[in-house]
Amino acid sequence: MTEKQDLRVRRTNEQITKAFFGLLKEKGFKTMTVQDISKRARIGRSTFYSHYYDKYDLLEKLVAEYTEVFRKIVDQRFSIHTPEIGSNTVKVLIIALTQYREILLQLFDIHTETADLERNFKQILRSTAHQYFQHVELPSEIDLPLDYLSDLYASNVMLFLLWQLRHGKNDSVIQFGDRLQEFVLNPTQGL
Repeated sequence: MTEKQDLRVRRTNEQITKAFFGLLKEKGFKTMTVQDISKRARIGRSTFYSHYYDKYDLLEKLVAEYTEVFRKIVDQRFSIHTPEIGSNTVKVLIIALTQYREILLQLFDIHTETADLERNFKQILRSTAHQYFQHVELPSEIDLPLDYLSDLYASNVMLFLLWQLRHGKNDSVIQFGDRLQEFVLNPTQGL
């Protein structure tokens, strides 16, 4: 019985999510209502409320889900401890995230106090880069604060990711992005 019930819960969540993203494209987050989502998902409002507190709760859960996807991709990429860590990083991220392109672009446009996918992605990149720099010995002539290098890395990667997702895959941009990341992660190479 619980397997059948779990299947129904999963199916209802999929209907709600599909309705949410369809309405997001048509109406935007601010004007969308729980009534709109429920109607589009072909469920009662009480069913919606049995799954989510409100549309902000739904948004927060979706942002958390895609933040975790991104965290796993970044963690996997940075688990490779070599001097060439920056090499192909942008390309790897673009390839991994392309399957979520439409969803990510919609979520990147919503910025609330409790749900901001772009802020979350940037924070993951920043903290991952900061951890990397703490374990890499930079030469004394590189007198740059780790926070600065971490912010630079995170900002650049986010710029490349957003640009690629919005404009489509461009190999020249990817190659440039990877070269720039190699320099940021290993600044002695550019000296």
